[in-house]
Amino acid sequence: MNSDEDRYAIRSVDRALDILECVAGQNGELTVDQIVSATGLPKSTAFRVLATLTGRRLLERDPQNQTYRLGMLALVIGARAMGDLDLRRAARPHLENLVAATGETVHLSILSADNALCIDKVDASRSMRMASFVGFLDPLHCSGVGKALLAFQDEPVRQQLIGRMRLDPHTRHTITDPARLVAQIDEIRARGYAVDDEEIEEGLRCVAAPIRDHSGSVIAAVSISGPTTRVTDASLSDLAIAVEGCAQTISRELGAPQGKTT
Repeated sequence: MNSDEDRYAIRSVDRALDILECVAGQNGELTVDQIVSATGLPKSTAFRVLATLTGRRLLERDPQNQTYRLGMLALVIGARAMGDLDLRRAARPHLENLVAATGETVHLSILSADNALCIDKVDASRSMRMASFVGFLDPLHCSGVGKALLAFQDEPVRQQLIGRMRLDPHTRHTITDPARLVAQIDEIRARGYAVDDEEIEEGLRCVAAPIRDHSGSVIAAVSISGPTTRVTDASLSDLAIAVEGCAQTISRELGAPQGKTT
C-alpha cells in the first residue's frame, strides 16, 4: 500500500482478511494452530478474529475436529461475485438451450469446500418446485452435481473428500456406506455422468456431467433435474446424452482438450 492507503488501513480488518484468505486458499479445513502458522498472527488475536468471522457466518467451526472452513455467507458472497466470471458467461446460453431441449430445470455448480455450490440455475416452466437457488449448497454424496464433481477430481483430492465426508441420509435412497459410494464413483467415472435417484429429495431425479477447463481439470458440473414422473428410467439415457453434450460444449469453449478424460 502507498502512504495514503496506509493511513486509512484498519488493522483488524486486515487481520480478518488474512484469515479468510488463508482458509479460502486451502482445499479443506484448518486448525487454529495452522491458521496462526500461516498468517503469523498471535494466537490470542487469531481466536478473537475467528470468533467474529464465525459469528458473522463468514467461517464455520467444526466442534468435533476444532477446525475452520468457509461459512455460508462467504459462499453466498462468492457465488454472487461469480456472475461475471467466464464460466458462468460461457455456460449460460448452453444452459438455456438444454432447458429448451429437455423441458427440465438445469443447474451449474462448482466444488466449494465439501459441497457443490450452485452458481447458476435456469428454471423450466413446467418444473416441479425446487428449493435450489444461486448460492445453494448441495452435498457431494447424494446430489447429481455433487457426485459428478466428486467423481472426476484427481484421486488424492477425491480420497480426501470421501475420507472426511459425512454421509448424512436425506431420503431412504441416500448412500450412507462409504464402500457403496466409492463403488458408485467408479461407475460414474466409467460412464461419464452421475445420477441422483431420489437420493436428496423424494420424487426428484437428476443427471449431471462434468465441465473441464483448458487444463482438462473438472471445474464445474451441469445437471438436469425433474420429477421421477418425467425423468423416468426410459428417458434417463436420452437426458444423459443431452447433459453430457452440454457439458462438452461448455468445456470446448473453455479450451478443454478434446476426448474423454478420466
